[in-house]
Amino acid sequence: MYILYDHQMFSYQKFGGITKYFVELIKNISPENNCHLSVLFSENNYLKENRELFKNLDLLPEKDFKGKATAKEMLASLNKAYSSFRVSSNRFDLFHPTFYDDYFLKNLKKPYVVTVHDLIEFKYKDSFFKDSLNRPYMEKVIKNANRIISISDNTKADLLDTFDLDPDTIDVIYHGFNDTTKTKKTNHFGKYILFVGDRGSYKNFITLTEAVSGLLKKERDVKMVCVGKPFLPEEVDLFNRLGIEEQLIALNVSEEMLNELYSHALVFVYPSLYEGFGMPILEAFSNNCPACLSRASCFPEIAGEAAEYFDPTDKDTMAQSIEKVIFDEDYANSLRKAGKERLKLFSWKKTAEETLETYRKAL
Repeated sequence: MYILYDHQMFSYQKFGGITKYFVELIKNISPENNCHLSVLFSENNYLKENRELFKNLDLLPEKDFKGKATAKEMLASLNKAYSSFRVSSNRFDLFHPTFYDDYFLKNLKKPYVVTVHDLIEFKYKDSFFKDSLNRPYMEKVIKNANRIISISDNTKADLLDTFDLDPDTIDVIYHGFNDTTKTKKTNHFGKYILFVGDRGSYKNFITLTEAVSGLLKKERDVKMVCVGKPFLPEEVDLFNRLGIEEQLIALNVSEEMLNELYSHALVFVYPSLYEGFGMPILEAFSNNCPACLSRASCFPEIAGEAAEYFDPTDKDTMAQSIEKVIFDEDYANSLRKAGKERLKLFSWKKTAEETLETYRKAL
C-alpha cells in the first residue's frame, strides 16, 4: 500500500502532539508499506531526530532573526506546492492529510482518511475560538473523508454531536508512547512541578499558576518548570504580582530532556479544560511520574484510575490535589505503579496496526 501524507503541520509545528503522532505512525507502518511525507523543508524536531526516514531540509537557523516569519511562510508555500503536485499525480493508493486545509480536494481522485485530534474550535467557538477561520475547512475535510480516525471515544462523541456523520465511518484509535527506559536521566532543577505544552486560553495555565502560588510561596525551594515557549510579558507580570517570579522556568527542550524532566518531577500537572487525547499523560506514565489531571474531556478515559483528578475551574481543589501528590509519597508511588499498568493499553505498534486496518476499509 502506498500512503501519501502532506506537508501541513510539518510546515508550521516545530514540536507538538500532531507531528509526533504522524512521525510515529509512519515509523511503525514502514517498511512493510510505502509511506511518503510530501515535505521539502521543515524545522520539526521529530523529523530531525529521524533523519534515516525523513530527508527534508531545515534551512532556518535555531535563533530568531528579522524576517524569519516571512522566510518560514515562503518555505511553507513551497511545501504546499509540492504537496499539491503529489496529490494531483494521484500516484498513490491513499492520502492522509496532516491537518484541515482543503487545498487537496479539487484534484484528489483517491480515497483519503483524516485524523481528528479534537474539536476544540467547535466546542469553544463562542469564547476561545470566536474568530477562528479554520472551522469551515475543517468541517469540509471531515465530512468528505472516506474514513475518520478519532483519537479517543470522547472525540468521537464530539464528532457525532457536531456533524451529521455515520458512526460506522469513525474508528477510535489511541496514540502510543515511546519507551524511555534507556534514557539517561539527570535532575537539573531539584524539586519542581512540571507543566508541558501551550499555555493559552483553554490550556488553563493562569488558573494553575494562581492555584500553586500559595504552595510556591510556602516552599521556596519548589519550582514550576514549563516546557514550551518563553513566557509572555503578561505571564511574567502575573508571576511578579503573585511573588513567585523566581520559581517559574520556561524551557524549549529535546525529547530526551523532556523525559528527564518527567522522571524527576514531583508531579506532572495537566490543567486543560479540553484535550482530544493528552499524549503527555502517557509520557508522564512512561517516565514514572505521578500525574495530576483535570477531570474533563478525555482525561479519565486515557488515565483511568492512574491519576489524581481535580475540577479545572476550582483553584482550591486543584491546589489540594497537587499538594496531596507532592506530600504523600505512598500515594504518589501508588500512582506511579498504576501508571505503568495503564501503559499496557497503549503502543505505537498497536496504533499503526489499527490505522492500517482503517486504510484498508477506505480503499
